[in-house]
Amino acid sequence: MLRNTAKNAASVASTARAAVTELTQYPKAGEKLHGFTLLRSKHVPELKLTALHLQHDKTGADYLHIARDDSNNVFSIGFKTNPPDDTGVPHILEHTTLCGSQKYPIRDPFFKMLPRTLSNFMNAFTASDHTFYPYSTTNAQDFKNLMSVYMDATLHPLLKKTDFTQEGWRIGPENPQAMQTAEATPEDSKLVFKGVVYNEMKGQMSDAGYLFYIRFQDRIFPDINNSGGDPQKITDLTYEQLSSYHAQHYHPSNAKLFTYGDMPLADHLQEVDARLKVFDRIAEDTLVHSPIDLSNGPQEHIVEGPLDPLVAADKQFKTSVSWVMGETSDVVETFSLSLLSTLLMDGYGSPLYRGLIESGLGTDFSPNAGYDGSGKLGIYSVGLTGVQEADVPKLKAEIQRILKEARQNGFDRTKIDGSLHQLELALKHKTANFGMSLLHRLKPKWFTGVDPFDSLAWSDTISAFEARLAESDYLEGLIDKYLLNDNTLTFTMTPSATFSEDLAAEEKTRLALKIEEATKKAGGEAEARKQFEERELELLVEQGKSNTEDLSCLPTVHVKDIPRSKEPVVVRDDSNNGVKTQWHEAPTNGLTYFRAVNTIENLPDELRELIPLFTDSIMRLGTKDTSMEQLEDLMKLKTGGMSVGYHSTPSPTDFQHATEGFIFAGMALDRNVPAMFDLLRKLIQETDFDSPEAGQRIRQLLQASADGVVNDIASSGHQFARGVAESGLTRNAWLRQQIGGLSQVKLVTSLANRPESDGLVDVIDKLKKIQQLALAGGNMRTALTCSSESEGMGRFLSGITDEMKQTRREQLLDVTKEQVRAVAQKYLVDGLKKEEERVAFLGEKRAWVDGSWKVQEMDIQGAEELD
Repeated sequence: MLRNTAKNAASVASTARAAVTELTQYPKAGEKLHGFTLLRSKHVPELKLTALHLQHDKTGADYLHIARDDSNNVFSIGFKTNPPDDTGVPHILEHTTLCGSQKYPIRDPFFKMLPRTLSNFMNAFTASDHTFYPYSTTNAQDFKNLMSVYMDATLHPLLKKTDFTQEGWRIGPENPQAMQTAEATPEDSKLVFKGVVYNEMKGQMSDAGYLFYIRFQDRIFPDINNSGGDPQKITDLTYEQLSSYHAQHYHPSNAKLFTYGDMPLADHLQEVDARLKVFDRIAEDTLVHSPIDLSNGPQEHIVEGPLDPLVAADKQFKTSVSWVMGETSDVVETFSLSLLSTLLMDGYGSPLYRGLIESGLGTDFSPNAGYDGSGKLGIYSVGLTGVQEADVPKLKAEIQRILKEARQNGFDRTKIDGSLHQLELALKHKTANFGMSLLHRLKPKWFTGVDPFDSLAWSDTISAFEARLAESDYLEGLIDKYLLNDNTLTFTMTPSATFSEDLAAEEKTRLALKIEEATKKAGGEAEARKQFEERELELLVEQGKSNTEDLSCLPTVHVKDIPRSKEPVVVRDDSNNGVKTQWHEAPTNGLTYFRAVNTIENLPDELRELIPLFTDSIMRLGTKDTSMEQLEDLMKLKTGGMSVGYHSTPSPTDFQHATEGFIFAGMALDRNVPAMFDLLRKLIQETDFDSPEAGQRIRQLLQASADGVVNDIASSGHQFARGVAESGLTRNAWLRQQIGGLSQVKLVTSLANRPESDGLVDVIDKLKKIQQLALAGGNMRTALTCSSESEGMGRFLSGITDEMKQTRREQLLDVTKEQVRAVAQKYLVDGLKKEEERVAFLGEKRAWVDGSWKVQEMDIQGAEELD
């Protein structure tokens, strides 16, 4: 039997994948394939892909296929789901469709598929006006299996009433299981609102940042309801309304399907057509809501929100100013406005950051700040959190002043080039989830009527932008066109000390009304309570069945479906200026990826807990001879991003031991690698903590962090609780708790609330000690992925190797005479008493060593124990 070698197999596969993007292998416009008609196709060389737009002949389902030399294939089916009200019907439907289908009548087939699939992503999402279900996998049989599960779940769900009450909402006793025991308490039988989505959205609404954003959306888009659901309205939704909504919206005529990768399009179409052709065409939901009309002058809206107990009481206001922009179907102007937003507010040197946050007017930008081009019309918002009540009226005038000044001064071409350079890197950067990222980028505009082919034409868009930029004052003209006017919506959230109590009181009243309604229907209070309790116990029985139900109906990947071999990843270990280095050569489109870890031994607790502040500070303060604004410009021009962070790794043999230190990462075009390493070294070693502005800027970082961590607790409180619980079990969990858990929250909020007169001198002294430790210790190891050995890493390492060598010298000076004698006795005297003769050379292995000599490579790290 003829067998391909691994190399030949890879070559054959590569040839096949390369052909995936060639238009000649696909139907021409107007031609049919497996129940679909190809409407058009386009090759996009800058993204190395070919896009094909098709329509299902019988149902009219919209289909976009992206052919690309990428083995991580993606599928998604999505539906236009404009919410009719605030009951959260699209969100609850997303949950209930995943509770079993006609072909797979088991509870939670998604979860049950996890041990049967090789997928690297499975999920479902509810957006403001659409819902979609994506997955990705590299295995062809797995792709087919998951497509069957996904399409049956969405098009043929069981939608049982018990699933609606479980996932949506219901009334039931607090603890039905405890009610059956002798230890039951009145609290266990207390009737409460329940439901997965209901409780999820209660948690969301307790997040002040989310609440600000969703209430702002209510005002700027009055015709778009809350697709996630408002807890006060969720309890108005009925099972019949849910079923009706599914019939109207989860239909192929209202669907958009997306596939991506190197698997054959014909195979996908054949599978999809088999599931769509049983439907007849219905009217498609094409309604796209527009934002509020502000052409008649300004509007102002004020709502209440929760008081934040961890933030200074006098800085609790959140406020923003918004403008409605042009149609997002003009992709060049949409791109230009997005770039304009970046220039105005991205980075510490931007005009809006300097004028609004560095000036002390607020602590951070509001959750809605920036340009939003996901709708039919763009929205641009500038807002702040952490604002004093007296400063709220000042915001609009201050924004206008800054915009007029920016319009007058214009924009430095260096900053524009930096933003365009980031786009160049985005085109070259090959990520494992490129297809999923592409789906998320195309999907919102696709559902609002923007041509996805236009969204893919990056080179055309950038070329058109460059042409407009060549015209006089193009970006400045956009400020004139859209922003220097009073056609604005000002939205403010005021803190209320009774906000949470008011919500609880409203829920209590609403619950009483619902119980009263149920009592009337049941014919009495006792009968109603009995029905509540029996339903709760039935749900427990249903949940228990999921542990014993027959899963044989679910598809699975078998051993024969999995390739027996995989092309190995070849790495090479080396040393660069005495630092261990791992090289991985790969086709990276001219990019170099850098990663390094420096292990620090015996790191004091008082320094460890400040490492997050240190990593924020070095990206904020600048150096003695270079401002942070200049450093930001250089980072955008020369790199695809750099990061410095804390790193800990648990011991594989001892739960009470872990190594810790710093982790460094960066990405740049090959030609810019020396500059990237030089910038990274400069940020770490030369950040000026002694500058007159250092204390104030560190305080601003602390205040912004404190503002954010409170929202994190509200939205992810369970994760913080888990972190506290785990911290007593392992050393690594304890370290994580210090860096990112409640211990960190307590530290940040306490520092942020220090009086303005406090210069944070003690904190700055500790940050300077961390700066000295970051590259010290002699325990650095690095890894690079690139097309060839990158230049410039020596420049980064050269600044630290002398310090490492000095550390080693100091260690050697600490060796005592007795320790030297003990080593000599063990290895030179006792070792030679054995039968075989041994001669040892201490040094590197050389090519001139006689081949007959026995050479044993030894790891001498253990010698450090003699220190």
